[in-house]
Amino acid sequence: MWKIHRKRAVVTGAASGIGRELSLQLAAKKVHLCLIDLQGEKLEETAQLCRAHNVEVQTLCTDMCNEQTPARVTQLVRKELGGLDLLFNNAGISYYGQTDKMSAEQLHRVVGVNFVAPLNLTHALIPLLLEQRRSHIVNIASMFGLFPTQRSTAYHATKYGLIGYSHALRAEYLRYGLGVTAVCPGFVRTELFDSMLRPEGEGKRAPPRWITTTPEIVARKAIRAAERNQRLVPITLAAYVGYHLQRFFPAAVDLGYRLERRKAHPLTVAAELKTPVTVTVESILDANFSADGK
Repeated sequence: MWKIHRKRAVVTGAASGIGRELSLQLAAKKVHLCLIDLQGEKLEETAQLCRAHNVEVQTLCTDMCNEQTPARVTQLVRKELGGLDLLFNNAGISYYGQTDKMSAEQLHRVVGVNFVAPLNLTHALIPLLLEQRRSHIVNIASMFGLFPTQRSTAYHATKYGLIGYSHALRAEYLRYGLGVTAVCPGFVRTELFDSMLRPEGEGKRAPPRWITTTPEIVARKAIRAAERNQRLVPITLAAYVGYHLQRFFPAAVDLGYRLERRKAHPLTVAAELKTPVTVTVESILDANFSADGK
């Protein structure tokens, strides 16, 4: 098992929740830190708590979607920490509501923070990670990247993408000593539900406490996954059950949604359709290419 004592790590979304707990547990292992978040005051609180463990802590208050962030992080890490051994891509934002009610701004924000930002940051930091004989990336994904549910399609897309990216990176760089782990927790007691994007008029939603886990547990398992070089780590019973249902019985999952639809919205009888619709190759081509003339 890889020992991370006295290593150097970057943690995004470090101001609260899983990110703060990751930072504290890493500091307890004497890991030197570069902490990133948009919430400056809470970020500094995390930093002060970590410094109590007598480790070097650098902070950067920035929006993960800012195109300058990856370069700023790289420069800070190289200058102040002298290198990098661990990257924890943890920052994230969620959306709950019907997909057709989601604004373009909300869609871009979810995709930007959850998927584009970690890809950009990872791309910038890989050269630093490869300078070490052994290094590791931990991407905090979600159980929603393992199986589908309703009313969170953009969030699902980003987490499915992050898991796929993790697996592809692992396949490419494991031979060079760079391990990659996708951590997939179920519901966690964090501020994510308070900051969740939603359509106008949609009330706050939070899962019952009995099916949730804590940031402490997620952080501990994420760090252990890096030490053990694990590929995929589902956390909570819901994550395990959902993952294996989707993996081995995908038709059963789909059937459940079909039955739910029939109960809530009975299928329209085809004979009731007033205008028949004919689909041809020409109509598909016209629909896709006539607008821009290509």
